[in-house]
Parts: sequence; structure tokens; C-alpha cells
Amino acid sequence: MRHFLDFLVFFMIAAPLVAARQEARQLELPSGETIDFLFYEPENGEEKKLPLLLFLHGGGESGDELERVKTHGPPKEIEAGREFPAIVVSPLNPAKKGFWDEDRLSRFLDALENEVTFDKDRLYLAGMSRGANGAYRLAMENPERFAALLVLCGAAPAPYAGWLKKIPTWIIHGEQDPVIPVRQSLMMAEAMKKAGNKAKLTIHPEDGHDVWTRTFSNDDFMKWFLSHKREAM
Repeated sequence: MRHFLDFLVFFMIAAPLVAARQEARQLELPSGETIDFLFYEPENGEEKKLPLLLFLHGGGESGDELERVKTHGPPKEIEAGREFPAIVVSPLNPAKKGFWDEDRLSRFLDALENEVTFDKDRLYLAGMSRGANGAYRLAMENPERFAALLVLCGAAPAPYAGWLKKIPTWIIHGEQDPVIPVRQSLMMAEAMKKAGNKAKLTIHPEDGHDVWTRTFSNDDFMKWFLSHKREAM
């Protein structure tokens, strides 16, 4: 019994250390505004300069509770103890009913580069739902910045697809999506191909709005990201 109690005490002490690998941080920008975000860095990274994945959450996690960002995507996987071969940064969108502000995100990335050492040729961007729309717009405003772009069930600004013609892009959508119609991704993929981007398109016939659980729960998306490095624009 004593050994069991000793183990239980050890487990209760050690367990939070795993979750602590994903830190809650706040960054103050030169403009005076602050951005709350989750930060993860592999404990045993062998590379001096790791790749960095910027993840934009969906509308349901927006607001003033950073913990909600752990509900889906890479933050959820990290919280469950999964290791990633990259730094993962997951900012909070404070506009509970509004879209991501791509200009604010650009300023955040500028400031982050002064705080975190990472391989700037392997800066990856992923977004789901409302975050997918934000990812599209952020990449369009910074086409020279990202090595690859992953968007899931997003409303797409197809008329501006030409701005993304050199960024390797993977578009994923559920055919039964009742929130954002699958035609949004179909139109975007077609517009990108016409602009010269051989965008990868994955449509899950039986899925609704949630295509992120299956996407982020396996290693395929990260392997795809790591197969790309930023090209000279």
C-alpha cells in the first residue's frame, strides 16, 4: 500500500510537468497591444534551428480564455502528451465573434522572430474553420514568409488565389460540411491551380465540419510540412 501511495504522489507531481511543455505566454508588440499564445518546443530537439508551426484555431475558441485553444488541433495533441518535431505556436484570437486580424498576426510574427530562434525557411502555417480563413489571408499578405500552408474547412478568398501561387498548399474539407460548404475549398483549389499552384486537395466524403480531428491525430500533415522549405520569391 505504501508503494502505491508513493507512486500516486509521484504521478500527481510529475503529471503537470508533461502539460507544462506547452506554455501559456504573452507577447507585447511595439504597438503596445498584447497577444496571448501557447508555446511548445520539443524537449530533445537535435536541430539548432527547429521549424515552427503557427496554428490558427477556429471560431469556437475565440475570446479571452487561452485554455480553450487546447480544444482542437496540435495544442490538443500536445496536451495529450504527443511530441512534435517543431516549435508550435498557437495564438488566441480575442475577437469572440470576429475574424482573425491578419495585420495583427503579421506584427505578432515580427515580434516573435525577435523572441524565438527557429528556421525561417521552415515556417509553416495551419488554420481550421475561421482560422483557415485567417491563414489564407495571412499567407496572402506575407507570401514570402511561409514554406507551406494547410487549411481545413475554410471559407476561401478565391479571387486572390494568385497571391498564393508559390506556397505549397494542402486544402482539406468534409463533403457534408453544414457550416462552410465544400464548394469553398473546391473553388479555391481550382483558382490556385489556374494561378500555377499545384494545391493538394483532400475531400472526405463522409465528414462534416470536423476534418481536423482525423488530420491532426496522425503524422501525415507534419510529414507533409517537413517536406517543404521556403523558396525564394
